[in-house]
Amino acid sequence: MKVISFHLKGKMAHFRKFYSNSSALSYFIPPRTTVCGMIAGLMGIERDEYYEDFSLDKCKIAIASCRPIKKTMQKMNYLKVESVTKDLNGSQEYHSQTPMELIIPQNIRNSYVDYKIWIYHTEKNIMDEIEKIFMERQIDYYTSLGTSIALGSAFNLGWIDGIEILEGKEINEVGEEIFSSAIPLEKVQEIKVDKMLEGRYRILKEEIPLEFNLEREITPNGLKDVLVNINSKSIPARVNSFVKLENEENIVWLE
Repeated sequence: MKVISFHLKGKMAHFRKFYSNSSALSYFIPPRTTVCGMIAGLMGIERDEYYEDFSLDKCKIAIASCRPIKKTMQKMNYLKVESVTKDLNGSQEYHSQTPMELIIPQNIRNSYVDYKIWIYHTEKNIMDEIEKIFMERQIDYYTSLGTSIALGSAFNLGWIDGIEILEGKEINEVGEEIFSSAIPLEKVQEIKVDKMLEGRYRILKEEIPLEFNLEREITPNGLKDVLVNINSKSIPARVNSFVKLENEENIVWLE
């Protein structure tokens, strides 16, 4: 199978939790739904028109955090915009301060947020189109037919680099490896604590959305607990199934 991988980078990120209301809480990694929307945006597909093409059955995605990250809470001013001509200049009397949880690097002065994403699509025409967007010019460049790249919220602008096209082999049996991606908890048989190096692991469990239906509702199998290492991307574990890539990386699809 052909797998496309790339790095999604930026100075900070915010991936709003679907149940947040007055306080805008964030996931540590971009949910699968966010990545699908980003890829669809690069392809020029309108919002709400890509859910079937990027369903769990057709599109496989793996995600990892490659640099140490943490959360910080900041107050954001929100304006009630009723008139574009006058309310966007800050003169509107009504505004509200909302706490927003931001994902930032451990050392924000000289580092950045760095996610690695792997994608495979069962439909060849869509896979070819994604490959064309990333590889039309040359390595580390990409083209967009729609949106620009942001890490969640539009003001968290980012960039893509480290684009690779790799061959992968699906292993549908129990395997013990060091995995480069986040792992769905239901696929984990054992975390190999004895293979962890001191200071390199901070593994958290997050419940993240994986799939929407046409009404933007989470599907019955579209919400899963996922293990994420926020200090580096590796997790030594025994899992039920995984993908071994030609560059010796092992990844687990979010499904």
